[in-house]
Amino acid sequence: MAKKKTEEKINLDSILFKCRDILRKARNSGSFFEKRDMMLTLVFLRFIGEKFEDGVEKLRQDLIAQGLDPDDENIIAAFFDDATFTDGTYNLPVEARWSTIINTPAPKLNVALDTALHSIATSSQQLKGCFVEGTFTTRNLAPNDIKQVVDEVNKISHKAFGEEKDLIGRVYEYFLKEFAVNATKEEGEYYTPHDVVQLIAAMIEPFDGTSYDPCCGSGGMFVQSATLFEKNGAISVELMSTVRRKSLPLIVLQK
Repeated sequence: MAKKKTEEKINLDSILFKCRDILRKARNSGSFFEKRDMMLTLVFLRFIGEKFEDGVEKLRQDLIAQGLDPDDENIIAAFFDDATFTDGTYNLPVEARWSTIINTPAPKLNVALDTALHSIATSSQQLKGCFVEGTFTTRNLAPNDIKQVVDEVNKISHKAFGEEKDLIGRVYEYFLKEFAVNATKEEGEYYTPHDVVQLIAAMIEPFDGTSYDPCCGSGGMFVQSATLFEKNGAISVELMSTVRRKSLPLIVLQK
C-alpha cells in the first residue's frame, strides 16, 4: 500500500512538473501567481467535472437497477435535468463540464475555460464572485500551450490518485514549494511542509470548539484537523469553502 501511494505521488509530481515546464516556456503566461491561479482553476474544473460524471453514472446505474431506461427522453427530463439529481454534486451546465472542455479545439480553449467559470459562477449562488473574470483570456496562451496544459490536467483524477480530500491542496503546495519559495516570502506567503502541518494539528488537539486560521493558504491545517476529527469519530465536520483568487478555504469545525 505504501509503495502504491509513493508511485501515485511521483506520478502527480511528474504531471505538475510538466505543467510548470509548459507554462514556464509559454509566452504571456504571466507571473508565478497567475500561473498558479490558472493551474488551480484548471484542477478545480477537472475535479468538479469528474464528480459530476461520477454522479451521472451512479444515477444511471440506480435507474437501470429499478428497471428504468436512463436514455429515455422522459426519464432524462425527470431525473437528469433536475439540479438536485445527485446528492452533493453540482448539475454542471454543458459548457462547464470537463467533457466539453477537453474536447474543445485548442484555438478556442481560453474562451471556453472562461465561459465555463462564468457559467458556474452565475448558476450557483455559493460560487458567485469566486472566480477572477478573464483568468484565461487575459493571458491568452497560445493554442498549443493551453492545450498541452489541459491535457496534462486531464490526467489528474481521483480515480488515479485515490479519494484524497486535499488533492487541490497538494497542487497548491507543489507550486508554492517548487516554484516560488523565495518569491512568495516577498509577498508575505510562506510554505509549511505537510509533515509539519500534521504535527501541529496533532499537538493542538482540535477536538472541541471552533478552529480559526486567518492565514490558511490552501487550508491544509483545517484538512488535517478534519482528518483527526474523523479518526476520533462522533464529531460532525462542517466544511465551508470560499474559493477566492488565492484559494482561501474557511473550514469551521464544531462539536
